Amino acid sequence: MNRTQSSLSLFRVGFWDALPITASYILFGAIFGMMALQTGLTSWESVAMSIFVYSGAAQFSAISMLADNAGMWAILITTVLLNTRHFLMGLSLSPYYQRFSFGQVTGLAFYMTDEQYAVTLNRFRHYPSQLPYILGVSLSLHAAWVFGTWIGTVAGQWIPDPASLGLGFSFTAMFLALAYYQLTSWLRILTFILCGALAVYLSLLLPNGLHLLIAGLVAFGVGYLLPDQKATAPPHSDDAAAKGVESA
Repeated sequence: MNRTQSSLSLFRVGFWDALPITASYILFGAIFGMMALQTGLTSWESVAMSIFVYSGAAQFSAISMLADNAGMWAILITTVLLNTRHFLMGLSLSPYYQRFSFGQVTGLAFYMTDEQYAVTLNRFRHYPSQLPYILGVSLSLHAAWVFGTWIGTVAGQWIPDPASLGLGFSFTAMFLALAYYQLTSWLRILTFILCGALAVYLSLLLPNGLHLLIAGLVAFGVGYLLPDQKATAPPHSDDAAAKGVESA
């Protein structure tokens, strides 16, 4: 198998691995598009935000703050706070990204979302980190989010109250499903429960984003001080890479 065929096969594996998530991305992108339309944004402004910002939590917060006539700096600060968790996510992925160039890592950083992180990290535990695979996951999720936003701006003309659809909990259910594959030991399960409870408690006391950062730092500290003894380094041999391609 030549390099081009191998890259295409890995891209397809990434695409198929992300497929269950792309369906939810279209759904939540549509909800965002409907709400953005009600806030006063045009269809093109909503789609452009999904293309260039590409952060669901930040985008939902932004349109909510726009509806309340919040200033630009307030929206920017909120966006930064909400996305501080990406710093910790990036740290945990850094060992797998060392084989990539600085330009490649910088480009991939744009596509980091909670779902992309969970799917790729689960893959890296069994196979080497491969750029085509990461792109297969990342580009499919980004395209689904943008497409869903566009659908929402079209459908929003006929649905006056998107919140009445009762789809909010499905977002939580998706995150629980993603977290399930990371709970591979009692230490991780206990950390997940305790830090989740801490985040909920702090959300009642702190501004948006800070509770996630603090809970994430606590989880990071637990992982650093009490490393999971069952965790093993990901394979990086050619045989493991070949098996990863064959899984397509």
